[in-house]
Amino acid sequence: MSATQFHNEHVRLRALEPVDVEALHAYLNDERLFGRRYLPWGIVDAGPFSHGKVHEILAQWAKEKKAFALGIETPAGDLVGHAGCHWGWDTHCPSTWVVIAPGHQRCGFGTAAIDLLMSYLFENTPAHNVNGWVSSWNGDGLTFAKVLGFSETGRIPRSGLRDGVYFDDVMIDILKPEWRTRREGSDGA
Repeated sequence: MSATQFHNEHVRLRALEPVDVEALHAYLNDERLFGRRYLPWGIVDAGPFSHGKVHEILAQWAKEKKAFALGIETPAGDLVGHAGCHWGWDTHCPSTWVVIAPGHQRCGFGTAAIDLLMSYLFENTPAHNVNGWVSSWNGDGLTFAKVLGFSETGRIPRSGLRDGVYFDDVMIDILKPEWRTRREGSDGA
């Protein structure tokens, strides 16, 4: 795996380090991200986090054996989010996610990060399908997934409560041939 696989003209995906705690603390505590911060398993996605909790999140990401989380860095060197992958029991069907700080959303950073991750997964692993999930209340996330070529494949009904209202977890995926078609159509690669 080469470092160029995690770099394009828009972003660089890199390991998250203790020096990133301040930037992570700032955007993870933005209320607009609550419920969609894609944290390590066992970390409750509720309320603001202390610096100590952010250190704990970093430590847990570093210990993951079947997942990785990477910082999303701009060409100027600013950490604007994180993205990652988890393959659980099936390396042929990993899940992926991306989180962009609200002040940097709709600038192409999330698309660039997901493109890098999916290129890596489809070109360097046995993955034939990449999946994810989005809460049904997250309309922007559902639209983003659709623009990227993901399709809804199912729902877990009433999987949680938000503001006293039940929501579904929406399962999404994209198959390798669908990704190739989208990629060839969008940039000629």
